[in-house]
Amino acid sequence: MSKRLEQFIQENREAFDSEEPRQQLWKNLRAELEDGDKRNDKIFHLSFLRWTAAAAIVVMILGMFYYMNQRQNITTIAKSDTKAADTEDKYLDQLNPTYAKEVYHFTQLIELKQNELKQIEKEHPELYNQFVKDIHKLDTSYQALRAQLPANPDPETLLEAMLQNLRLQADLLNQQLVIIKQIKQNKQASHEKDTRSA
Repeated sequence: MSKRLEQFIQENREAFDSEEPRQQLWKNLRAELEDGDKRNDKIFHLSFLRWTAAAAIVVMILGMFYYMNQRQNITTIAKSDTKAADTEDKYLDQLNPTYAKEVYHFTQLIELKQNELKQIEKEHPELYNQFVKDIHKLDTSYQALRAQLPANPDPETLLEAMLQNLRLQADLLNQQLVIIKQIKQNKQASHEKDTRSA
């Protein structure tokens, strides 16, 4: 059957080629194609909007998870720092209870003196900043010694160096507090002198 159809088409080819479609057919086809392009644009536009909205939601959800994870990490770090300090204190206590007590005593004393020192922060900020820098240098050395303690083969010597550093910090704070006391006394004396002369 297909051979017959082919033969018929070949024999009547000229008749088929002689006929042309109507002009209205071309106009209809063109109109349908343009409408189809418009529909495709609308479909594409709607699809694009949907995908954009979905992507925005995914980004927002990922952002929330990231934020929550960061907050959890900060909390975990704070807890681990507290645990690390407790572990170091327990390690010191196990290593040498006498040294552990002295370290505790000096750290508490230094903390009290630093709180006293903060009282001049508003009145003499430059002086306060210099005092803090000096203490910070010693504290950085102390923290470095403390970090070396667990791996050090001679912990007694290192403990002695840590205590010496804490003593230096306490002495430096005492000297700073004496300077502050002298400044206050000089200020008060000049104030009294001004009130007498007036």
